[in-house]
Amino acid sequence: MPPRANTFQVGSIVVLLVGMAISTSLIVIYNFNSVVEAVHRIGWGFVLILTIQISGLALNALAWRVLSRAGPPGFTFTLLILRWIRESINYLLPVGRVGGEMVAVRLLTTRQIDANTATAGVVADKTLEVLGLFFFSLAGIVILFESGGDRSSVEHWALRAIGALFAVLIAFIAAQRWGLLRIVDKVVNKFSGAYGGGTENNMAGIHETVWAIYRDYPRLIPAAFLHAFAWVPGALQIWVAVRYMGLSIDFAGAFVIESLTMIVCSAAFIMPASLGAQEAAYMTMGWWLFGIPPAAGLALSLIQRMKDVLFGIPGLVVWQGFEGKHLLALIKDHKASRSTRKRSQ
Repeated sequence: MPPRANTFQVGSIVVLLVGMAISTSLIVIYNFNSVVEAVHRIGWGFVLILTIQISGLALNALAWRVLSRAGPPGFTFTLLILRWIRESINYLLPVGRVGGEMVAVRLLTTRQIDANTATAGVVADKTLEVLGLFFFSLAGIVILFESGGDRSSVEHWALRAIGALFAVLIAFIAAQRWGLLRIVDKVVNKFSGAYGGGTENNMAGIHETVWAIYRDYPRLIPAAFLHAFAWVPGALQIWVAVRYMGLSIDFAGAFVIESLTMIVCSAAFIMPASLGAQEAAYMTMGWWLFGIPPAAGLALSLIQRMKDVLFGIPGLVVWQGFEGKHLLALIKDHKASRSTRKRSQ
């Protein structure tokens, strides 16, 4: 195995252990029994939280479909399943929140979508997802400022955080404009078809295809709106969880907590599943802004973890099912071609 691969694996394990240590420490410090009791009080509300999760998944998949100019029959359902797989991989595996996108491109090429089109669509979709997070977080900050109260320290932090997120978004778009996509283009052209997937690449490169998508405003604007709105179910889940815990907080408050927490989790993308960062964010935002007990804040994070695992593990199983099906098809084609060659001899 190359030294870089070993370094990456060791780094991923170290980061994972650090995140787990932070999460465990917070739960121990703030009384494990109190956290478990807060989770237990949610009860059947967890079923409602799982149902709300499906709506967010569907909105993200619909945004991805809106960006896609064409596709085979049933393509909308395919993108819904692939979105599920993307989120499962990004949440449960140490892949820096981008491994799911790489797998999605691979699975699209096995469905006769050329590698350039698949990659460009995923890149554009990921960019709009970050843009949606920016607008969602900005809305949360506006609500925070309008709510009044002495929260100057949090407000100043929130402004700096949203500024940093905006800078990252601009840098990401600028990198796409000035060379990043051409590098991706070369990598995809080098490796496309290496695993037996996809059709021949189209004549337009990934750079040109992505910017053609960005110039297609009738598709771009609705997709951006859908991605921004797709973050709202997360706030609804927080509101449902807090209400079932017996705490008094309105939806606007839940919106603020979720929007600021998502900024923290995005900044901690190197941490697998934002371990430690998510727990600290829910705990501190809830306590500082709305007086939610730290144990209840940690319970919110545990509920999110449980939801991600219950959705993510089946998603990983479906992914492996697709890979196994494609592998069997390759073996069958190889045997058929070998049989044909023997008969021709």
